[in-house]
Amino acid sequence: MGNFVAVPTFRRTYHVSRTSTRRTTLPSDSQIPTLERENYHVYYNLSSDIEPSLWITFKNRRKRTSQTNRIRTTRYNILTFIPKNLFEQFRRVANIYFAILIGLNWIPIINAISKMVAFIPLTVILTITAVKDLVEDLKRWRSDAKINKQMAEMYDKKSKTFIPCRWQDLSVGNVVRVRTDQTVPADILLLSSASTEGTCYLDTAAIDGETNLKQKSIPSCFLNVNKAAEETSFELQCDPPNDDIYHFCGRILFSTGTNAHPCDNSNFLLRGCVLRITEYVDGLIVYAGNETKIIKSSRQTISKHALIERYINRDVLFSSLILTTICLVCAGLSIHWERTFGDKWMFVPFIIDNPFSNIAGNFFANTLRFVILFQVMVPIALYVSLDLVRVLQMYTIARDKHLKYEHPISCRTFTINEDLGQIGYVFTDKTGTLTQNKLVFKMMSVGGIHYSDRSELPAETDTITERFLTTLAICNTSFIVHDHPHLRRSLDYQPKYEGDNADDLVLCQTASQFGVRMISRSAQTIIVRYLDPSNSHNRDLEYEILCLLPFDSTRKRMSIIVRLDDQIFLFIKGAESSIWPHLSALNDSRMKETVEQHSLTFAEQGYRSLLVAYRQLSLREFEDWFQRYRHAANALDNREEAISDTATEIEVDLMLAGLTAVEDKLQDGVPRAIATLRCAGIKVWLLTGDKQATALSTAQAASLINIPQTSLTDSQASTRNNAPAATIWDFDRSAQARLNQHTHMIYYSSQLIEIDQQLRNQESSGSDEVRTEKTIARMADVIAAQSSPVSVVVTGDDLGVILRYKPKEFIRAVCECQSVLFCRVSARQKRELVSAAKSVFKHRILAIGDGANDVGMIRESHCGVAVYGREGSQAVAAGDFAVDRFECLRRLLLVHGAWCFTRTSELILYTFMHNCAYVFVIFFHQFFNGYSGAVSLHSFYLTLYASLFTVLPQCAAALFDQHVPAERALHEPQLYQYTLHAKCYRMWSYWLNILDAIWQSAVIFFFAYLSYRNESYIDLSSFGFSIAFSMTVTSILHVLLQTSRVDISLISSIAFSFLVFLGFTLVFDSTCIVCIPGESPYQVSYNTLRQGRFWFTTILTIITAMLPRFTIKCLYNTIRHPFTMKYE
Repeated sequence: MGNFVAVPTFRRTYHVSRTSTRRTTLPSDSQIPTLERENYHVYYNLSSDIEPSLWITFKNRRKRTSQTNRIRTTRYNILTFIPKNLFEQFRRVANIYFAILIGLNWIPIINAISKMVAFIPLTVILTITAVKDLVEDLKRWRSDAKINKQMAEMYDKKSKTFIPCRWQDLSVGNVVRVRTDQTVPADILLLSSASTEGTCYLDTAAIDGETNLKQKSIPSCFLNVNKAAEETSFELQCDPPNDDIYHFCGRILFSTGTNAHPCDNSNFLLRGCVLRITEYVDGLIVYAGNETKIIKSSRQTISKHALIERYINRDVLFSSLILTTICLVCAGLSIHWERTFGDKWMFVPFIIDNPFSNIAGNFFANTLRFVILFQVMVPIALYVSLDLVRVLQMYTIARDKHLKYEHPISCRTFTINEDLGQIGYVFTDKTGTLTQNKLVFKMMSVGGIHYSDRSELPAETDTITERFLTTLAICNTSFIVHDHPHLRRSLDYQPKYEGDNADDLVLCQTASQFGVRMISRSAQTIIVRYLDPSNSHNRDLEYEILCLLPFDSTRKRMSIIVRLDDQIFLFIKGAESSIWPHLSALNDSRMKETVEQHSLTFAEQGYRSLLVAYRQLSLREFEDWFQRYRHAANALDNREEAISDTATEIEVDLMLAGLTAVEDKLQDGVPRAIATLRCAGIKVWLLTGDKQATALSTAQAASLINIPQTSLTDSQASTRNNAPAATIWDFDRSAQARLNQHTHMIYYSSQLIEIDQQLRNQESSGSDEVRTEKTIARMADVIAAQSSPVSVVVTGDDLGVILRYKPKEFIRAVCECQSVLFCRVSARQKRELVSAAKSVFKHRILAIGDGANDVGMIRESHCGVAVYGREGSQAVAAGDFAVDRFECLRRLLLVHGAWCFTRTSELILYTFMHNCAYVFVIFFHQFFNGYSGAVSLHSFYLTLYASLFTVLPQCAAALFDQHVPAERALHEPQLYQYTLHAKCYRMWSYWLNILDAIWQSAVIFFFAYLSYRNESYIDLSSFGFSIAFSMTVTSILHVLLQTSRVDISLISSIAFSFLVFLGFTLVFDSTCIVCIPGESPYQVSYNTLRQGRFWFTTILTIITAMLPRFTIKCLYNTIRHPFTMKYE
């Protein structure tokens, strides 16, 4: 069939995940190192032995074998499961720590606990994890087998027909046929279609979540080929396999010619797409199996860590210091105690070695023995508990019905639950995030005249109006679905338009409603119907498409070059800032002023506007330019940039036609959500590509700013603060008072103008760096002088200079502002701004967006939230969370975020506390056994106390505790500052719990010691059981004092844990006679539980041990309760 080979010739700058390719991390967009990589060739009906000129230099390089379409997502096989799984598990520090201690415990001289029992915790952890990994891998294996065995049709060169074939038997270079409603089996280049127009329609919902159909077309070079595409011979040069599902760049070289023909993403079908409407298509497999784009993109992982882990690491360090101290003290006291016997040591039976010789060796051995004995002082197992609790917390969040609209909330990162409770800044996109991204046409300005309905148009349509509406009808990427040629003759024929750009769709439909209707579109022509005002007569014109220059974030505009008879036109629409500088000097100045005034009016009403222009080209002018364009289009290195630069050359001397205005309404609940976040102390920064006036209008409507009366231009930088607040929310009085305060607006450009004026007065000219530095300093002084809330407005051009010279200084200056509005910003600026803010802010940053231009910002932030929208699923794939609406942030942060932080904090502090209590009980025991490391507790109690008997209640609390009810958290959003400032987990919180642990351990040990020291019927095992019983019950009941909400789940977990402890004790003591040599527990608990002294001592011990915490908590809640304080 076909074959492929790779040669290292071209360079690309985006990520290509191949093991044979060097990967370079780009430090910034302004400094891009040269990255050499392999180019990718696919030969069809053309032997790779025929060496093209590009290959000659590298003919001695090793060729790659053909890539099959078989996918394999499993991690293990029968032979590798055990060794590979163990290797992966022992990459965790916790498991290595346990393994080292087990190994040390096997050394006789430092043996501290039973060798067999020491294996139990690690074995249980490894087994549970291995079973979980095995179950997950079996699911992946079944899924792979089901997919690989699906059937497809492959072209057989010998029989010259398509034959059935399994997906796994396909390979790169094969030609496959996909029929309607079938799934595309691999990444293919479209070669032919059953459609006479050379197009097909795809359902990409499985890839990008979009429900609208996508149109793909055959490369233009195949449209005029005399024979079938399957019989041609050609070479495809393209990018190596990569994970970018939105871009494809290649070129085709036929064996019969020397010219290269470009192909791009519009000719490329991704694996997983479903063919619709079109009967069938044929395509060449370019990437197969695990090298397809969708498989590669699905393997991307996001590695983020919560701020609370820094607190854990700090407290682990403190616990390590405590552990080291008590181990050294016990080791030193052990040697001192042995040396107190003097020369009579040899008559002491339990002293084996001479304590006066090899002191250093004995000290070291004793230290290791106590490390093994006190090992739980450093709660390495806490990380295992955290992983489990975090997964279950995410499960409860995902089931919250208040966060579900069309989609339930999606949680993709399980390591940052607690960060949701410590968000100090929200960086949000506007379109599709705050707004619905469902555009509605409102009005337009054509030739300086304002129109909102077709009836307002003059009876005789003039040239400029016709050109304006023609631009709306054809300068887009929309296409016609269910095109019926036999219905075109009807005057009322209204085709159905679809596309992936909301602006294109609404403007194309608007042109149709105003009587200029696109009724047919193919890869080469567009037929437009012009209707008179009465819809009784029509005029159909066929435009030949010469070139389509798509929208890009650099140009911020798109254009199309068409031929009508012998005339060539360029029609263009885009952002005003991108088209206005390219207008011809021949435009009527009065009309320009009128359109500019209309633009300001539209922006004040919150409408999005696009400028429309056109130009007529000569044939010579077009042909000269088109040669340069073809050269750029055939480039494999930075093709998009080359096309953009070439397009700018032709998009000049434009004639202004008019302006469009469409409305993008706010989502339901956005004003309330932003008002809630503001009251909670969270600062919201708006980053939008819209112009300043539109951003200000949206911010006002969204309750982000409160401007009762202001000008939307830079010249008016002050506001009047005497108008009433527009909205009254059901917050408490203090929160509502904060919202009622009017916002003082500061415009960065105004500050810059004043600095420039000062420099001119001083007859000095400063560089951009000096101007930026002085402007930021001046702005900081203005912000500091304001008592009312402040909002700063920055444009994209100013932001570019700021990010180049003084990003951190700017962020420090505006960090206390209520909000910051950034207008006309690019995707790159969003990412760089978040990156700079992370290095300045002490609080966590949340970035939320819905489009591909928000991906960099979402990934760069501490917590990335994507909104399911109309711009695909690229943001959803990159986000840590995905929600349906912006208002979901309100509950996600103030309720679940705050709950997760307090719950996890309690779990961490409880683990440190009860492990410390366990260690100090054993430490106090050393005072009475010569610091030998011997304990009265059975080895099973030592092992299972922290891993089984006491873990369930705290896990239940970490899942169901609520420090404040959800309704109160939303009604009093200022309570969020309790977790925002980590008031429940400070350094002193750790030390208070350590002191409480020392108190509890002292009470547990010494009460038992004083109670039983003169009782002859209490042996060592009974004494140990009494201590184990008091430790377990005290630790379980301690959870009741620590939590804020006691419910059935907590009570049940406490009862169940106690029954597990009691049941294990009774069964173990009745069946185990000599399970462990020297530690027989037979009938110990039965005899002890019969003693009245045991029950009296235990009850007194529990009450006394918990009394200080109970007393202090009652006093604290009465005098200074954290949830009755006012947060300002």
